[in-house]
Amino acid sequence: MFIWTAVKNKLRKFIPVGRTYLDNKLNALNNRFKDLDNRFKALNSRFKELDKDIKQANNRQEKLFQDFRQETLKEICQSSREQLKAIEELKQYIDQELRRRDDWGKRASEIARNAGDRPIWVLKCPAPEGPARIRWGDYAYALSLKRYLDRLGIYTIVDTREDWDCEENADVVIVLRGCHFYRPDRRNSKCLYIMWNISHPEMVTPEEYELYDVVCICSRRYAEEIAPKVKVPVLPLLQCTDTELFYPAEKQPETFENDYIFIGNSRGVARRCVIWAAKDKLPLKIWGGGWTTILAENMDLIQDSEIENEKIPDIYRSSKATLNDHWKDMLDCHFVNNRIFDALACGLPVISDCCDELQEIFPDAVLYYNTKEDFDKCIETLENNYDEIRARAAAQWPMIREKFSFETRAQELVEIVEKYGKKNQ
Repeated sequence: MFIWTAVKNKLRKFIPVGRTYLDNKLNALNNRFKDLDNRFKALNSRFKELDKDIKQANNRQEKLFQDFRQETLKEICQSSREQLKAIEELKQYIDQELRRRDDWGKRASEIARNAGDRPIWVLKCPAPEGPARIRWGDYAYALSLKRYLDRLGIYTIVDTREDWDCEENADVVIVLRGCHFYRPDRRNSKCLYIMWNISHPEMVTPEEYELYDVVCICSRRYAEEIAPKVKVPVLPLLQCTDTELFYPAEKQPETFENDYIFIGNSRGVARRCVIWAAKDKLPLKIWGGGWTTILAENMDLIQDSEIENEKIPDIYRSSKATLNDHWKDMLDCHFVNNRIFDALACGLPVISDCCDELQEIFPDAVLYYNTKEDFDKCIETLENNYDEIRARAAAQWPMIREKFSFETRAQELVEIVEKYGKKNQ
């Protein structure tokens, strides 16, 4: 105010204007100055805020960069550790394979010495070696078959998948053909090569069947279908059960430890009967791997991710009923899985999807479904007529022991070798 008053007084000495006019002009200029000053202060305040925001953004950017840097370094370290671990595992695998192949060169003479006068049979089992093989039903299958073949005077060897290329100078090689291909080693000209196609028929071509001397198929119908398409003998040889493990309880329990059960891996698919049972809140217990994702909301149903074959019979004998299903190609080709035979041998009622061949073998001992409506009817029938259905299941034991046991299959294989092995002698 002092400055503008001094200016105004000076101007009055030179400019002959009215005091009121000049005061108004000077007041307007003063107000304009104040407005500019306020705007300057606002801009300065805004600049400070922007400067603060820029600093905060820079700090966030620096933090993000540091976090990214640390995370990247962490991932690089983790990747390096994994690479080193993979390299070490690869070294161990190579060393193991070198030792294995060195051992292969010795095995033929050792086997010949141990076998003596007994014929040498090798069962090519698709299960891997080591602890993982417990999850493969094929391994339990091979061990049961070996036990009964040994009793028939045969020196029997089970080769897991890692030893499939070992040449043991065998008289007979039986390949349990599931999900893995095996090419017969024709350097051993005396050997009779038999494929026993126990699962995954859609994976086997007529050309693969013809690599063998004899083909056995776990379906009468499918054996009849394949026989005209190949030049080698094709014989039906259905799946079976180990009747020294799977057999009825001496007395039916008054109460069951388990209601509905399912023993099997998820196979990476939502197996219908299990999913239906879970959604319907049936009192179901599951033993098997690969279910944690599929049954994420029903984890209480899963008892264990694996189970030893020797423990399954006791579970069957102490349960109310088991669910069952087949791979689609097995159902389409009328392959009856061994869970059916195992369960019925223990007198356990079975609820299963169906095919014509299965219904011919067990016309009224199994409750069959194709749809969810069928499945619901099976559950209702079982609940309303349990004693009758349990009695039907128990009545299958004599037939299973006579026609669907490993003891019977071992004898049949001996007869097949006697018939078709002469051409190699």
